[in-house]
Amino acid sequence: MLISINREVRLFFKRRKKKILRILCCGLDTEIVAAIYICAFLIAALILVIWQITRDKCHTEKVKKHLCQDYKDGKIAGTWCHALCEEEVIQLHSCRYESGPSLTFQFEDTVVKLPHSYKTSSPHSQLPEPLSMSQLDKMLQDLLHSKLGQVDVTGLLQKIYKYADFNNNGKLTYGEANSVWQLLNIHEFFILFVFEEDPIFPLRNGTCGPLYAHQHVKASPLFNKHNKTFLDNFFSNTYRWSFPTWDRRVKVAVGLLEYGITFSEKYNAKFYMCDYVEQCFGHTSLFEVSLVSFENIMSEFMIGNILSQKKCSKDSHCQYQNLCHSLCNKQTGKCTSDIMEPSHTSVCEVLRDYVLFDAPVHVKTKLNDLLKKCDRSGRKIDKTGNSREVNEHYVRYNTILFDIQDLLWDEIKNKPPNWLHPPKPKKKPKQNPKFTGK
Repeated sequence: MLISINREVRLFFKRRKKKILRILCCGLDTEIVAAIYICAFLIAALILVIWQITRDKCHTEKVKKHLCQDYKDGKIAGTWCHALCEEEVIQLHSCRYESGPSLTFQFEDTVVKLPHSYKTSSPHSQLPEPLSMSQLDKMLQDLLHSKLGQVDVTGLLQKIYKYADFNNNGKLTYGEANSVWQLLNIHEFFILFVFEEDPIFPLRNGTCGPLYAHQHVKASPLFNKHNKTFLDNFFSNTYRWSFPTWDRRVKVAVGLLEYGITFSEKYNAKFYMCDYVEQCFGHTSLFEVSLVSFENIMSEFMIGNILSQKKCSKDSHCQYQNLCHSLCNKQTGKCTSDIMEPSHTSVCEVLRDYVLFDAPVHVKTKLNDLLKKCDRSGRKIDKTGNSREVNEHYVRYNTILFDIQDLLWDEIKNKPPNWLHPPKPKKKPKQNPKFTGK
């Protein structure tokens, strides 16, 4: 039945092919009609591209409407709420990203972020109402313990309560409590809050409910040798072509050596960077090292929780990102929550790629020897299970890093104060046409 219908349809179009073409062509030549159709297609494609570029991907007006309605209802508060919703001094514009965990906007020199849930409605991570201070205290303690483990969080709690009093009146409203609760549930904000005194992290700015802003650091990533291009078929080092001069890279490297894979212990908890690669770091216009990506910085307890949910049959299955890992418990078939120290060779590898290849002759040999020692010492730490031996290797490893830092610092410490500033162009003196020189 279907075969016969298909045959009849083909015969219908075959017999009336010329007639259909005449209708489509409107009596014009085939070449002219083809040109018209191509032009129509190009115009339609252009309109589609313009619409894609200009459309508001972040649904800015809808997001702002939901946010300001929550502010008027007393559900949220923050240092930016009045300026954003009442005075409208702060504008959410230049939507940068709609993917990822947050909507991202640009406002002057700050990056503004907000959860995706505000595109459709208010976020779900709200505190119950009414709420007593004892209930809030218990909820905040549970939240912090879920992030840091069973450690003393008294100091961090005090800091949170002080921060939550946005209008500095000594009292905590439901809107203030609910806002700080939503913010602390955002991992990036939590990391910025914990490390706010660390200069490698961008400065926090204002907030309004779950909306938060931080300093926009104009930092270029160090390099990315894994981003292959057509030229890599002919050259092996294209990623180095955009490097700044060696002495300026040394300035960045000295700053980089101050921060290892293990960040300083904060509020009785260790924090690790589980993806220590060159793309995570950048430098400012004055070649000060800065974190470009800090979402992969997590507490030891959080990493352990993630790994303990993984099923495994061997240790290699218990890996989180590039560097963090634990052992496989073959009896339970799950990874343990006791994480091993991240690999300590990553710092040496980044430094080798960044400052060794074109170092001056009087530095290169010694720097190469120190980087080899750094690599060997890092591997020994990774392989050693005995805690006493590990401590000995740690001492050697840190000594080597200090030696590298001292060697590099000696090369730039005597530079003039303004050596990192670009030279200002000299202005030509104005000539007085009336002056004849006589």
